[in-house]
Amino acid sequence: MRFGFGTPAWLTAEFWRGRLESVQRRFMPRQAKGESEQRIVSGGELLVPALLVTGLTLAVMISAMAVIFSAYEYRRLFNQHQILVHQWDELQVEWGQYLLEQSVWSSHHRIESLAASEMDMVVPETEAIEIVRHEQK
Repeated sequence: MRFGFGTPAWLTAEFWRGRLESVQRRFMPRQAKGESEQRIVSGGELLVPALLVTGLTLAVMISAMAVIFSAYEYRRLFNQHQILVHQWDELQVEWGQYLLEQSVWSSHHRIESLAASEMDMVVPETEAIEIVRHEQK
């Protein structure tokens, strides 16, 4: 005894020995002296292990099918992604070509030549240019 406390019951060997005996009595039935070693197992005793094995087998099969399906979906989506990336690249090239075409059509030299040839416009002389200012008071 230390500090006025006794040893707890669960630290004694008798406590654990008693627990072990009760577990053995519960799960390991004793045989009578005249009884043979082999006994016939009833259907009720086989039902639980059979259901357990069947359930675990089904769980493994369902898990395997889920893995196969997810791998298939990943490959399908990856292929679709690659197609979309290829289309995006093609659209980027086409967009660049449109920008080049726009810059060519809107160049100052081209607009000046079209104005002069189709509309008979000319660049005014510097003496003919008048600056008009609109001022509010």
